[in-house]
Amino acid sequence: MSRINLRHFATLLFVAAPALASQPGPRELYNEGVMRLAKGELRDAEMSLRRAAGGDADTVQPLALYNLGHVRFRQGEETLKGEGNRQQLLDSSAAAVAVAEEAIRNSGRALEGDMLQEIIAAYMDARAARKDLRFSRDETSRMMGLIGSALERWRRSVGDFHSALELDAANGDAKINAAVVERKIAELLKFKKQLEQQSEQVAQEREKIKDMMKKMRGKIPKEIQRESDDEEDDDDDEEKKEPQIGERQQQRLGSDREVSQDLARWLKETMKRRTMSLGTKQEGEGFRPTEEQRKPMQRKGRDW
Repeated sequence: MSRINLRHFATLLFVAAPALASQPGPRELYNEGVMRLAKGELRDAEMSLRRAAGGDADTVQPLALYNLGHVRFRQGEETLKGEGNRQQLLDSSAAAVAVAEEAIRNSGRALEGDMLQEIIAAYMDARAARKDLRFSRDETSRMMGLIGSALERWRRSVGDFHSALELDAANGDAKINAAVVERKIAELLKFKKQLEQQSEQVAQEREKIKDMMKKMRGKIPKEIQRESDDEEDDDDDEEKKEPQIGERQQQRLGSDREVSQDLARWLKETMKRRTMSLGTKQEGEGFRPTEEQRKPMQRKGRDW
């Protein structure tokens, strides 16, 4: 893989004369910027080198711009350290879409059959699928922010290297480095396009599953739903606005919401074992895992 050429990096340091004024000159600013860069203090290095490049010292400006290109390239790299595994993010998003599509099909069949226990089970599946979609949406949004920041830095880096080359045609490294960063920008833009395409799919499935859940809520008797159960418009309140099924303190599905003991007894008597396990851990014919058991993988936080 091509890498930035550091041959000219910090090779020329000027011996600063005693300061006659309170403000440092281009040479002092250049020296300070190079030292900051060597220490990894990128923000301070950028500030010093920008001021040095803006001075009127012809011998300082091309070198300041060249090293400024290094600073901004490294800033982009630092930003992308928080991205994690790109393929894992794409795979996770694709899996969330696939699970949502299956939940939507199951919801449609449950609505056609018009059996309450089937509708409740399908509703719970849809709710779990929607959570996966929301997780994928949030991770994609976070990643898009990192990409945008890195692209901004790298584009400035390319401009710095080109400017350095214009001022010093003998600096072949500036030309090479600009080409390397441009290739990295192209790779990042390709990944960004993939994310955008999957983001559109996630948004489409979220709308479909939201519509299905609305229809299923219309089939669930009001006495099963809490008085505050309304159609959720705010994602942050989704957990608080859904009909929950389970036993008080002992049997819960997916959240801390509770239902009455009378309702729990009614569910046990009327619902078929193949549609819900009511949180039990017994597997076998007719076993339907709870939401936590149904998840394809155990996430340990944000890995990308």
